[in-house]
Formats: sequence, C-alpha cells, structure tokens
Amino acid sequence: MLELSRLYSFLDHRNGFNVHFLEGQKLIHDLVLLHPMPSSGFAYFRDTFLGILPIIFFLKPGESLGIYIDSEDPYFRLKIETNSAGHTRTLLLPEEFNLFPMKITGKVRVTKLTQNHSQPYTSFLELKATDTKEVINQILAESYQTNSEVIIGEVSDQSMMVTKLPPVNVNSSFDESMSRKEYIKRNAEFFHHVFETAANDIEKVVKLFEDRGYSYMTSRQVNFYCPCSKDRMVLNLKGLYAGDIDHLFDGKDSLSVKCDYCRKDYQITRLDIKATDLS
Repeated sequence: MLELSRLYSFLDHRNGFNVHFLEGQKLIHDLVLLHPMPSSGFAYFRDTFLGILPIIFFLKPGESLGIYIDSEDPYFRLKIETNSAGHTRTLLLPEEFNLFPMKITGKVRVTKLTQNHSQPYTSFLELKATDTKEVINQILAESYQTNSEVIIGEVSDQSMMVTKLPPVNVNSSFDESMSRKEYIKRNAEFFHHVFETAANDIEKVVKLFEDRGYSYMTSRQVNFYCPCSKDRMVLNLKGLYAGDIDHLFDGKDSLSVKCDYCRKDYQITRLDIKATDLS
C-alpha cells in the first residue's frame, strides 16, 4: 500500500540552497483513477502536475493557489488548484487529450488567495512556443520572482524544486557565486539516485537527504481533495438555468451531474432546484 504523498523541505546550509522534494507516487496513482486518458496526454498531465505542486512550499497558512494554463497551440485547458494544507484538485480538458506537446503557445493565469484579502492576487503570463518543461520555471521566475528550478523524476513519480537562497537566509560562509544551474549539475547524480530509490517512507526519504548533508526542515501531506457538494451543484445549476428549468430537465424529474474534478456523480431533482427558491 502506498504511503500518502508528501512535500519535504531540506536546507543545504553550506551552499545556500533549499531542495523541496515531492514524493508523489500516491498522487499519480490516484490521478490515474480519477482522470483516465490516452497515454501521451496522461504523460503530459503527470509531468506538469508533479512540476507545479512543489510550489505549495511558498504558500503561507490559509493561502490557496490556482494555476490555469490555456494553451491554443496545441489546444487544451489545464487547471491545478491547491492550498497550504496540500489539498489539491486538477483537471485537463479535453478528456481525450492525447499529445505530449514539446512547445506551448497560450496564456497562464496564476491566482493566489489569502485569508486577509477578499480579492485574489492574479498574474498573467504569455507562452510563446515555450518548452513544456519550462512553463513551471517561467511561473516561478515571473510570478514568484524566485531563483528556482523544478526537476521531474523520470523513473519515479517524484519531483524536486531547487531554490537558491539570498545570503540573508543562510550561513554567511557559503559560496555565493555558485549558480542554480551549477548546483543542479553538481548534484545531478544524487538527485537521480533519489528518484531511482523511489522511497515513499518518511524516515527513508529524510535519511537519503541527511546522509548527503541536508538539514530536514519540514514536510506536509499532499492529497486530492475536492470541496464539491450537492448543494454547490444545485446552486450552480440554479445560476445557469434560473429561467429555463424545464429545458434543463428536458421532461425528466432528475438528472445526473458529475464533478469535472473528482468525477463524483450527483442526482439533482426538480425539487432540489425549487428548494433553493424557498431558502
């Protein structure tokens, strides 16, 4: 049985880098069950999902984040929504998407909501024949303005986000001249070893990094969670078909509505819609 997925954070004091490691095997297992699709489309779904989720590290308690990729070439729509607690839901359309795009042209919308602000912070990015693997790194550079890079595991459903820290955050004796690219190159063999080991037990993961000289900072669970409910579905339908309930039900007394994110079915009746008028 797979352990629940976790996002770990480690600190390299000596060189001034954070490594945020996403152990995502349970997540990808569940993703397969939630969103079965042709292999090439799912491979893109998997890589992008693993690439984006380490960004959870930057969320403060109570914050939530949505990343929406509207690609025109090739055409698809990808939504990933998560929060500081690691509760995540995602959607890729069309469902029959069967392509691993090498380059993407379109737009990215990044929306962050905090507890103390009613209006979310939103940023927009342009993708112009952008390499697929660079989309998340563009988000990190332009929306979060952080010196970070994500590495996706090829042999395991895991990923890492390597972040170069400003000198104020680390021991002043570290080698400030080492670039992010150089750091990743120097540690490429170790990172590959971590992915190849495919550990999903907390103690084993922490030991892998501590044996390399990293300090373990924290970790949190990351799991699929959808806040949908029958009441929400009823309100959505009421908003869309307020003046045309007969057309909505098309002569029937009930209809089945499926959540696009978690695939849960809800049976909605005419009485359910009418009850909202009385509440």
